[in-house]
Amino acid sequence: MMYLKSVVLIFLLVCTVNFQEANSKKSAKTEDSPSPAASAEAPASAEGANSTGAKKGGAAGTFNIEDFGVVGDGKTDNAPGFLKAWKAACDATGKPTIVIGKGDYLLGPVVFEGPCKGDHITIQLDGTLLGSTNLGSYKSNWLQFQHINGLTITGTGTVDGQGAKTWPENKCKSGGACKVFPMSMVFAFIKGLTVHGITSLNSKYFHFNVFSSENIELSSLTVTAPEDSPNTDGIHLGDNTNVTITDTTISTGDDCISVGPGTSKVLISKVKCGPGHGISIGSLGRYANEKDVTDITVKSCTLTRTTNGLRIKTYQSNPTPLEVSKIHYEDITMDHVTYPIIIDQQYCPNGKCGGSGESTVKIVDVTYKGIKGTSADPNTVVLKCSAKNPCEQIDVSGINIEAPTGSSNITCVNTKLGTADASIKSACSEN
Repeated sequence: MMYLKSVVLIFLLVCTVNFQEANSKKSAKTEDSPSPAASAEAPASAEGANSTGAKKGGAAGTFNIEDFGVVGDGKTDNAPGFLKAWKAACDATGKPTIVIGKGDYLLGPVVFEGPCKGDHITIQLDGTLLGSTNLGSYKSNWLQFQHINGLTITGTGTVDGQGAKTWPENKCKSGGACKVFPMSMVFAFIKGLTVHGITSLNSKYFHFNVFSSENIELSSLTVTAPEDSPNTDGIHLGDNTNVTITDTTISTGDDCISVGPGTSKVLISKVKCGPGHGISIGSLGRYANEKDVTDITVKSCTLTRTTNGLRIKTYQSNPTPLEVSKIHYEDITMDHVTYPIIIDQQYCPNGKCGGSGESTVKIVDVTYKGIKGTSADPNTVVLKCSAKNPCEQIDVSGINIEAPTGSSNITCVNTKLGTADASIKSACSEN
């Protein structure tokens, strides 16, 4: 059963106060996503970035964090040293590299701010970054990168949010005070981002949140948190274009991948998801002026023991109409997934949504092709669309999902099919 996440309007990433007020409700996600990124001043000073240590890298050179007073003992808060290394690299020309070698590096919240002088910054991460468990030290997120042209984070290292020590403070599931916890890695206003090879472990909240960015490649990542960890979405996208997520394994307590408003041109392939809540588009339609979602492809993925498989969800009443279109799912394997295929336009966590109860989000041109495997529930296909805006051009063919009862239940409400298997076409004609 899904639960409501609090809205994080006060944490929306801004450049100025006016920008914050104009965008405070943009690309928000509730049950499984807050608003995109949150802003903050850097909590640690970058003073001293031009010290002797900063000069060791040289222009367009290599900057080793150990030259900036960083200690890999797992106890010392290294946020000031990381900021010094970042400033040195950001001030360098060419394509500088920051090297984070083996070691356990504790650090509190840090904002890595651009624009930078060089063409591209690379962070070679082979050590382990440990997030401070002092929630009082966070104004918003943990590791936040913003306003950067050209950024690569690669290596064999781990970003450990140490969430297990803070999850008991998250009362969302129990219906208590639901506050926003720090996300592990936030990327906002980035042009040209590559994240490859690293592991994200036990985030306090979302593992990765990418907002208002373009030309993004996330590959060969390992994202891990326990099945019962609250709100630990693997990767959330909002207001992005040209995104590739591939060869990645995600095991978490919420959506493996969630696609928020304003996102277009996304390819998700060869992703292993589970446990978790599946691969979701939405939730959409809660706030005014949300942008359309279009041109999303999910293919060659495996979902294992997730609560949902391929899900599109919109709030049951919306302040501003928007459209979801050109969504393509192909060659997906389900392994004991509770709801393998689901469109839910009556999404209302905790039943406190208000409004007319009919979504104005238009869903059109969605293709499910070659979806196979097993379901943990008889309801293998649920297409529950809006009476005000019926789903159109929904193609469902080559579906081979074995239900635990031996026969599948197919729900089809306010849905106009295109190409479809005979059993699904028959179920839809009866509704």
